[in-house]
Amino acid sequence: MNLPSNRHISFILVGILLILLFLGYTYYADAEAIQNVYAEIEGINQINAKITSAAITFTLNITNPSNRNVNQLSSTFDIYIENNFVGTGSFFDHDIPAQTSNLKQVQINVNYGGLADSSIDILKNWFVGQDSQIKIKGVITASVLFGLTTTSHKFIAISS
Repeated sequence: MNLPSNRHISFILVGILLILLFLGYTYYADAEAIQNVYAEIEGINQINAKITSAAITFTLNITNPSNRNVNQLSSTFDIYIENNFVGTGSFFDHDIPAQTSNLKQVQINVNYGGLADSSIDILKNWFVGQDSQIKIKGVITASVLFGLTTTSHKFIAISS
């Protein structure tokens, strides 16, 4: 019977350690790239009014300033105007190459109850010459580690 020598075992252990270090670095770098992704509203494309709510389609400009591609980016979020909940939105499976921006159409559902409450606050701000604050709270999720797993983080975006 031929037993492996200490030298063979050492090579195997070093190989396993190098693979684990590579995978750890890849996961960390992918997750850090997702932290830097941001979005800006480019414009409203369509408003489809219903009896109790409205569906608004708008274009987001999603930017990836990092040196790594972001794959299968998805997000779900709530929208507030002057701290009044007005609706929800989401987008799914969007790839953004490194150091680029992409346009993505997003549909949000707005309920009229929250919009009515925020309309009063918007009018109050308008009379005193202030802009109304729009806040988006949500979670961004993306594929990392060669698509083997995902990572996510919470975000808040506030208009100025």
